[in-house]
Amino acid sequence: MRLNIYPLTSRLNNYEPIQDEERRSSDSSMEYAHTASPWKPPRFMSCTRKALSLFIADLGLFGVILHSLSPLISLLQHNQDMFPARVKVTSGHLPKSFTPKDRQIPRILYQTTKSETIPAIWVDSQESCLKAYANYEYKLWTDNKARGFLEAEYPWFLSTWDNYPFPIQRADAIRYFVLYHYGGLYLDMDTVCHEAFPIDQIESDNITYNCLFEGTLPTGVTNDIMISSTKHPVFERAIKLLPLSYSLTWWWAKLQPYAAIMSSTGPLFISLAVADYLYDQPSLPSPTVQVIPPAGLRPYISDLQTATWHGWDAHVLKWLADKPLVWFVLGTIFVVGGVYALNKFLLLANRISLRLFRALMRWIKWIAKI
Repeated sequence: MRLNIYPLTSRLNNYEPIQDEERRSSDSSMEYAHTASPWKPPRFMSCTRKALSLFIADLGLFGVILHSLSPLISLLQHNQDMFPARVKVTSGHLPKSFTPKDRQIPRILYQTTKSETIPAIWVDSQESCLKAYANYEYKLWTDNKARGFLEAEYPWFLSTWDNYPFPIQRADAIRYFVLYHYGGLYLDMDTVCHEAFPIDQIESDNITYNCLFEGTLPTGVTNDIMISSTKHPVFERAIKLLPLSYSLTWWWAKLQPYAAIMSSTGPLFISLAVADYLYDQPSLPSPTVQVIPPAGLRPYISDLQTATWHGWDAHVLKWLADKPLVWFVLGTIFVVGGVYALNKFLLLANRISLRLFRALMRWIKWIAKI
């Protein structure tokens, strides 16, 4: 007897196997995950990348700080090479055989004040200098006279001059311009003069340019007394650097006035300007820049140290001057706090940028579908 299986096979061919619903769901989800979702790295790898990025940013910050402080660091390292206080003078005049043939330094005394009305605290000190330098030409530079001079001779500086946030910056700047333009002797208004400084003892027939500064600690020179020949390159360098120093300090000057004034026009500024000039000289110390120690000036001048431009920050810094432990603690807090604030800012900026990027990509996809 022969079995007819054709109907059975035809049914099997038309049979659609029943699949397990759970397996079908699992397979479809796996297929979707494989085709639609990219592989996501473990969380610890994401944290490692963030930490590495922050570390690189911190290194960059320290690099910027070190670069900005490099002129001051160099000044401290090479102070004895550039500013050796070796000038010695004696009271009274030298014999004629020791005096130079021609006067390098004009006998002009400069002082600066806001107006023609001299504040009471400076009346006596000004009179003492007028008496000591009775044989000198005297020029008192008020704010109006100084601006008129700059407008006529150095108009390129007027915008900087007008925008200085503190009057002392203008008083500092004008002294560099007049010493370069005319040459002579500058003294602060709070300087008491005992007798005329013997300028002839620092003049020489062997050099074209000559100037004298008072040395200061820990490095550099001061700008309360300066003596110079006309058109000295060191003061040319200084007046050319004034706009740059202003651009680097104006935006934070109100937060830290003392530091801004010192570095934009004050003693630190002129020390860096002189150093910048000396770096280009064939040998150090240069005979064109002389430095006298404070003790060498005592027979001739004394400083009342009125410091009328000093604010709260200057008094705080003076109080901290002989407290190294406090400096260390404050410095540590500043560095740690600065790094922490920078890292928080970078993390926040990273989150915002990622959200903006994702929103932009969604917008692009939406535009593409239209």
